[in-house]
Amino acid sequence: MRVKKSFILTMYLILVTGLAGLAFAGSIDSPGAPSTGSGMYSLSQIYDYLNSGIEVTPAPSFQEPGAAPGSTMKTTKEIYDDIKAVFSQCDATAENVELGKKFFCTHAGSWGMQTGKIVSAGTPTPTQTPTPMPTATPTKTWYEQYGPAGEDKVVLIGSLNLYVAKWTNNAGTASNSTKDWQTACSWGTDLDWCGKSTGWRLPHQDELIAIYPYKTSLGSWENDYYWSSDEFDSSSARDVSFYNGNATHDLKTRLGLVRVVRPVE
Repeated sequence: MRVKKSFILTMYLILVTGLAGLAFAGSIDSPGAPSTGSGMYSLSQIYDYLNSGIEVTPAPSFQEPGAAPGSTMKTTKEIYDDIKAVFSQCDATAENVELGKKFFCTHAGSWGMQTGKIVSAGTPTPTQTPTPMPTATPTKTWYEQYGPAGEDKVVLIGSLNLYVAKWTNNAGTASNSTKDWQTACSWGTDLDWCGKSTGWRLPHQDELIAIYPYKTSLGSWENDYYWSSDEFDSSSARDVSFYNGNATHDLKTRLGLVRVVRPVE
């Protein structure tokens, strides 16, 4: 009798403890109404869209089912098997579809959205825009670059077939400095100027005489004597005055003006 009472008491305590746990666990009801936009497509709707293109609009918010699933409900296995059977029949690739047309490809290795590549008889071939060729910069001649139309460092005296250094303030006239004859001759043949490291020299005396009438073409000059490259004797060399064109000779040690020339090549 005492055992029976103990068993009843134990069961009572278990029942009370269980009910208290339910009370503390809270309500199993929804805390509020479903929010807008929480509606879902049914499996049947997904199946119909994938299989036949039937479009539907889901409910604006989640709806509690009103009845048990009907006979038209599709399982995920049925959806997968039926759609795969359709996709397996599609073997087109970009090489089989008209140029520019978008299609969904189920071919192995090319799954997904693709663009057709084949050019049909009625599809115009896109015109390729030619890449413009860069305009070649005209190559200037040496005289075009350094003559009066360019840097204006030399002038051509056609009757002599000579290029003559212009001005009195550039390298071709030693910046208007004076030199003894031997130094002047070495300076002229060693001059590296206007892109030419060889070919420059002092003019011969007859060339200087012929240049004198064209001195205004030289830009600037001094009314003094310019050395030629010609010797007169062992101690003297020939020169020409650009004041009056007088041709004479002076001691090689005298300091005279210089102006280089080079023949037309």
